[in-house]
Amino acid sequence: MTGRSRDIQTLLEERLSQIQAISAANSEHMRLNQIASGMMILDQKDEIDGAEPDLRSPERDANAAALERCMTRIETLERGLAQLDRDIEAFRKRDDE
Repeated sequence: MTGRSRDIQTLLEERLSQIQAISAANSEHMRLNQIASGMMILDQKDEIDGAEPDLRSPERDANAAALERCMTRIETLERGLAQLDRDIEAFRKRDDE
């Protein structure tokens, strides 16, 4: 726990907020994956057309970095959710005693 006393209502509200943040981060990750997929299709078209390769390298690099940051955020949020679940379980066990 964070050192402050929280009731079950607060814990559940925090859990809902955490789930919403994870959902938003997953949506962003999906959007970035769609951009990466679009770039791959354009690369294939360029290859067929005989165009110069790696014209989108800066955009590809920026998107790859954004994907990595997004995944790190998702992992952090999921660890926070797991901690909240442990806090809720501990609260429930205390309440049962």
